[in-house]
Amino acid sequence: MTPRQLNLFTQTNLATVMRDIKIAMNDAIKDSGKSRDQVLDMMNGLATRYGMRLNGRAGLSKDSFEKWLNVEEENRLPSMKGVTVFCAVLQTTKPLAAMVMLLGGNIIEGQDITMLNWAKRYHQAKDLRKQMKQLEDEL
Repeated sequence: MTPRQLNLFTQTNLATVMRDIKIAMNDAIKDSGKSRDQVLDMMNGLATRYGMRLNGRAGLSKDSFEKWLNVEEENRLPSMKGVTVFCAVLQTTKPLAAMVMLLGGNIIEGQDITMLNWAKRYHQAKDLRKQMKQLEDEL
């Protein structure tokens, strides 16, 4: 697959990327069956375990976390480190997918990874068989 250059200035939904990430974060919490407080505690625990600061020495506060999740709050945004810890805690890629899809990409998981790897190997083997056939014809 050949890389393509995206023009960030013509992306129609680019202005809503943080809103989309926040919506995806809220959806991920709902789908998890955990409360916001539980998710916050898990995030702070994971960040502490890996020596990461999400927001100051005391960890991410409930107030800051609520602002991260509030789609109407445009001034308080989760950091990339915060989104990563959030995704790790809930074992989800939804917030990252919201960003990647705006840029024309897609996140694959699970069985799709295996299928993609198989397809790549299949095409490599097909190309090698073609090259071998050409070499045989030359002999």
